[in-house]
Amino acid sequence: MNILIADDDPVTLSLLSTCLGKWGHTVHRAADGSTAWALICSTPIDIVVSDWMMPGLDGISLCRRIRERETSGYTYLILISAQNSKSDIVHGLESGVDDYITKPIDIDALRARIEIGVRIVNLERTLNRKIDIITANHYQTIHMFSQMIEIIDDDLGGHCRRTAKLALQLADRHPDVGDADVPIIETAALLHDIGMVGIPKAILNKRRTEMVDDERQLYQSHAALGARIIGEIEIMKPAALLVRMHHEQYNGKGFPDGLAGDAIPIGAQLIYAASMYDNLIHKGKIPLDGVAERLQQIRGYQLAPRVVELLIEINVDQQHDLARKTNAERMLDDLKPGMVLAANVRMKTGAFVMATDTELDDYAIDRLKHYHTIGTITDKVLIRKSSVRD
Repeated sequence: MNILIADDDPVTLSLLSTCLGKWGHTVHRAADGSTAWALICSTPIDIVVSDWMMPGLDGISLCRRIRERETSGYTYLILISAQNSKSDIVHGLESGVDDYITKPIDIDALRARIEIGVRIVNLERTLNRKIDIITANHYQTIHMFSQMIEIIDDDLGGHCRRTAKLALQLADRHPDVGDADVPIIETAALLHDIGMVGIPKAILNKRRTEMVDDERQLYQSHAALGARIIGEIEIMKPAALLVRMHHEQYNGKGFPDGLAGDAIPIGAQLIYAASMYDNLIHKGKIPLDGVAERLQQIRGYQLAPRVVELLIEINVDQQHDLARKTNAERMLDDLKPGMVLAANVRMKTGAFVMATDTELDDYAIDRLKHYHTIGTITDKVLIRKSSVRD
């Protein structure tokens, strides 16, 4: 084990270093907390044995810093102190210390505590290796399923990949999505249509309004079928639940269970929204400038209002990304007469404000600033680069 001894008493520092070296450990020494912290930041340390009272950065502060530091491995902390009251010991443990030794130091007791630390660190390493193996197997399984979709239907595979990317963007913006939810949403979005692999393409190419009863039932079975396919793997059961629910609608008219409103998990709502958006763009051939209007038509009906707002925000970002190739983004305060709009300006709700190719004058610029002041448009617009005069 790599063990760091931090103590401002040279006699104690020498004694502990000698003992730990004899016990087969690699020893690092620091005569104060600041030096100890620098070593921890630059050297892999498994166990820290620190005196409480040191000049500058004391042992308690050092332990707090170690616990607040993000690292892949666990550092076992042992605090040494002459203070042995119950309140002192509790204070030390509350600071993130694993063990506490009072002075004068009992070398046999220290050795026993070091051995406990070694067991804890080794256990953590073993668990991390197992987690790495499980994680690798998990992603290999997802990749296998994803490849299967790609091989069977390239268009469907592309749709699933794009849906997963957009679902992650929505998850990143939605306030009710936690860090632990993100990988589940990504997995479910990537595999949300896996149940379609057994449905004839002739049916998939039809609009749902064109399907006859048997075709519609077969199509709608894909959500529950997909959930059963990936739900056979224990680790993927949370994602399977979202796959089953990815066609539930905010108004309760979706399938397979007719869930409505908040009864639909946020992850399933985001996957459905991302899938619908991708279909508007790639199947419906709706231009980005027309997407906001279409989304408003299903706001509070098929999709939750908050989810529609997030989609519209992302749609505006995509419009700007596309337009930046030939156009320039300008802050409203930087607009000048003679500049030409490169994209329609719309309110955050999708309502139209000003048309593409409008040549701006003072009145038009004041209008845009007014809309921004009342909070209905963003503080940037796209301008034709050819109309910008430096």
